[in-house]
Amino acid sequence: MFKKKSLLAAGMALILAACGQGGESSEESSSNPDAKEVTVAVENSSKPLSFTDDSGELTGYEVETIKALDEVVDDYNFNIESADAEGTQVGLDTGKYQMIGGGLYKTKEREDLYLFSDENSGASIIRIYKLKDDDSIKTLDDLTDKKVHPVTPNGGIFNLLTEYNEDHPDKKIDIQLGESGDFAQQFQAIDERKSDAVVIPSNIGANDIIDELDLNVEPVEEPVRVNPTYFVLAPDQEDLKTAVDEGIKELKENGRLKELSEKWYGEDMFQYEITES
Repeated sequence: MFKKKSLLAAGMALILAACGQGGESSEESSSNPDAKEVTVAVENSSKPLSFTDDSGELTGYEVETIKALDEVVDDYNFNIESADAEGTQVGLDTGKYQMIGGGLYKTKEREDLYLFSDENSGASIIRIYKLKDDDSIKTLDDLTDKKVHPVTPNGGIFNLLTEYNEDHPDKKIDIQLGESGDFAQQFQAIDERKSDAVVIPSNIGANDIIDELDLNVEPVEEPVRVNPTYFVLAPDQEDLKTAVDEGIKELKENGRLKELSEKWYGEDMFQYEITES
């Protein structure tokens, strides 16, 4: 359903909202003595995007991406601070943070309030998960007579499936609403044959969860959607936005983001055509 690309392009809508904690400076700083200091907030428990590891160190894909940006952007020094999922927006609103991560999608509401980098820094790869021996499921078309795991009303997956049904009025997916459970519970529901399929972002450590629990579950190879994700900046940070865009573009061209994607997600998320909503 999606063609692979040689380099560029490629995101679970995450919540924005109130209070920060912890922080660290990027190990590599600009050699420019006039470089401006900026603080970037990332979430501290969103593995593998950003999280605090067993040794108490903040790490993950976005953390290493910001450190890589610090190496190629001369006019700014990026200081990384961790926050809970509810702390990032308030920090951005109050000026505590100039930029935030979190694997965020572009929405009209967010774009009315903040600046988005033009260059996507990542992607949310949406895939179907099924039993390993079920060869009947390859695309969303194959879910119309299957029991799809419940989804949260108005969530990103609900919107995706609803959009599919609107485009296929004669053959709709039966969308079950309810609590989805955590990722492990969703995969266990397939393994226990309570659900035939789960539609979920794959780059949330899905394969690690499946392997750890030794489940008879696997993803369909081709994603059903690829949502680009971005860093979000305060509305007065136009110059920083320009610098971030140039830096991300350079990190794509020199292969650094591909390397980090393969390290943290097990695949190059930039190989797929993105789906702009």
